[in-house]
Amino acid sequence: MRKKERLLAIGAMSIALVALLWIGIWLAVGSALPPKTYLLGVDISNSSVTDAKAKILKAKKTELDGKIRLTVDSQTFSIPAKDSGFTLDIDSTLQEVPKRTWNPAALLTALFSTKELEPIIKSDAEAFRRAIRIVEREVNVPPRNADIVYDGILPKLVKAIPGKILERESAIEKISKGWLRNDSIELNLKNRTARISDDEAQALLSFAESAVSAPLAITIETEKPTTFSVSPTVIAQALTFIPGRGEKLEAKWLKATFINEVGRKWSSHVVEPINASFTMSAGVPRVQPSRDGLDVPEEKLSSAIIAALKEEGESRRVRLSPEPVAAKITTEMAGGLGIKEVIGTFTTYFPYAEYRIINIQRAARWMDGVIVQPGDVFSYNTAVGERTEARGFVPGIMIDKGVFKKDWGGGVSQVATTTWNAAWFSGLELIQHKPHSFYISRYPAGRESTVAWPSVDVKFRNNSGHPIFVDTSYTNRSVTVTIYGTKFVDVETESGPRSKVVKFKVLENDSEECIFQEGVSGFTIDVWRILKRDGAEFKREKYRTRYLPEDRIICTNPKARWMNPPIDVQRALSN
Repeated sequence: MRKKERLLAIGAMSIALVALLWIGIWLAVGSALPPKTYLLGVDISNSSVTDAKAKILKAKKTELDGKIRLTVDSQTFSIPAKDSGFTLDIDSTLQEVPKRTWNPAALLTALFSTKELEPIIKSDAEAFRRAIRIVEREVNVPPRNADIVYDGILPKLVKAIPGKILERESAIEKISKGWLRNDSIELNLKNRTARISDDEAQALLSFAESAVSAPLAITIETEKPTTFSVSPTVIAQALTFIPGRGEKLEAKWLKATFINEVGRKWSSHVVEPINASFTMSAGVPRVQPSRDGLDVPEEKLSSAIIAALKEEGESRRVRLSPEPVAAKITTEMAGGLGIKEVIGTFTTYFPYAEYRIINIQRAARWMDGVIVQPGDVFSYNTAVGERTEARGFVPGIMIDKGVFKKDWGGGVSQVATTTWNAAWFSGLELIQHKPHSFYISRYPAGRESTVAWPSVDVKFRNNSGHPIFVDTSYTNRSVTVTIYGTKFVDVETESGPRSKVVKFKVLENDSEECIFQEGVSGFTIDVWRILKRDGAEFKREKYRTRYLPEDRIICTNPKARWMNPPIDVQRALSN
């Protein structure tokens, strides 16, 4: 009996010791976060949730308030963490910490094991899309479709080149996993296949050859029909190949190029419509009547000529009958707007260059006569449209990533800057513009804008309470944008000094595509638009522009001749 009692006593003591040990471990684990708990390398052991959150925010303040560094295709970029669309959800992360229980195995794990919490990162796809655009502009490369171009009258096949695009969904996933843990996060690019393959372009090469095999006879059917011949050289200049609706390469006749080449042989027999406009007479705007035209619609002209170019000998002939074409802005439309006065106008001047004249005047014509109703937004890109060969634009000099390059529609920012200033002085609500990366001396510093299809735009809202009418005019040296409406505010402008001046560098470039740059120092400038009514200021808007230095680039390749002075002149300008 004594032995049994002894065993019972030992058992009771053992149970008591285990219970005490169990309670001791339970107390050691505590009600706060368990021992050996870390988040992003920060020791938050035995902390309350509030204290742990404060520790993490303090330890990671530099990363949370700083930049997210990205590596894309061996290039390094950064985006502001606060604007990136990514946030550290500390509360949800800490909720993942196992709660204290009476389970002995769980208690032992909580007390002795190291716990590295996986941070929960939330992402906002729309905010990320806005933040990553600055990177995409640098790394995304659009694919180049296969094409056919003429070298004189010899058609040549231009092979397709695949493009590259940043994988946004993959980027969101990688940043969510790597932010706050890695110094830099590598993002992937994926290939973009060209819409038009080499085989598709090759199939049109025989047509391109036959199209310039002989002259084309065009007869304009008017009261006194007239016939003239179009040479193979002109055919090669006006015939182009563009992707059609079915994602196939199609031949297209460029009406604007054709008219520029044949001149009065065409223009003396057709009449383009003229939109209604306004002119000032004795200080009062007067409607200049519209006039309907008599012309051959572009699509009808293109179809007829391309069909004829497939023929041979005497069959290479096309007969065209001009038909009535109504003006887009009629006298009645303009007269019913209630226009009272000029509310803003601006003129800019430019040095002569054939490409610049063509593109500026083409953009101005597309924009002329735009009516903006109260509350509506004017968009330069919507009014002018994409700058393509098919729409009458020609290659010119544009600024891309701080250097000059050759591209369609070069020079149209002259019209954009003029439009921006006309809206500035009209007092209309300014919505969107983007200054050039470096300063162009013929524009007002801090009050100019570049444009690029489709996203870099000039926009303003008609907040005047009355309809407005946008009128354009031009010469071979200037372009003017005038906004007619009802004046509702007076505008004054102030400009600050140029500060933070950075001198340009002198560089050499040996590529065939190089375009000479003279070089301009960078600087920062503030400009204010001051709005007044009855002489009293009621609003002051500040615009700060930071211009980068435009490096002087000397083109050393003898084949780099497009728009460039001789190499000795380039070097002389650098001395």
